[in-house]
Amino acid sequence: MSKISSAIAHTGFGITLIAISSLIAPAAQAQENIIQIGGSPDEQQYYRSYWNDLVELGSQASQERRPQETSRIEADPEADLEKIVRNLDIRELVLEPIIRLNGSSQVFGILVNKNPDPVTVSAINFEVLDEDGNLLQTGSAQPEPSTLAPGQVVTFTKVLLTIPPDAGYEVTLSEPTFVIAPGQAGSSVR
Repeated sequence: MSKISSAIAHTGFGITLIAISSLIAPAAQAQENIIQIGGSPDEQQYYRSYWNDLVELGSQASQERRPQETSRIEADPEADLEKIVRNLDIRELVLEPIIRLNGSSQVFGILVNKNPDPVTVSAINFEVLDEDGNLLQTGSAQPEPSTLAPGQVVTFTKVLLTIPPDAGYEVTLSEPTFVIAPGQAGSSVR
């Protein structure tokens, strides 16, 4: 019994006492070493299959059942990011007056995630232009919440203390328009 180790696994409803050879044994021999106490027949079958798979890891049959490595073409993170950004939609981007702060305004917009997966948008970049198209100010606004589920619609605002709302100024999106959270095929793109 020097090459045999024992373990006790608690299944929630019963206890399974398992003795596994330190050398990988065939499944038939492993079946003899498993003693099951309690648990439903379904649970027993589940754990029996689990342990059989573990015991067979090094066997020829197990090697044949494993999926073969295939050469995969690496995905282009920049192309993925562009696809994510194309499926983000900005609506109603406007410069609004702030009544309680005379002479100030705020950028307001609506962001829609048309992607099939959640997307975290850390910032939406914009610029304010005067009536002649001259750049007055740049900034960014954070949508609330910043992680959008598929189809979710959120708003974003940014207070601009030095931009009067009635001066004929225009707010436009700047490049890069979005700052996408890391791990989503890149970081920022228009």
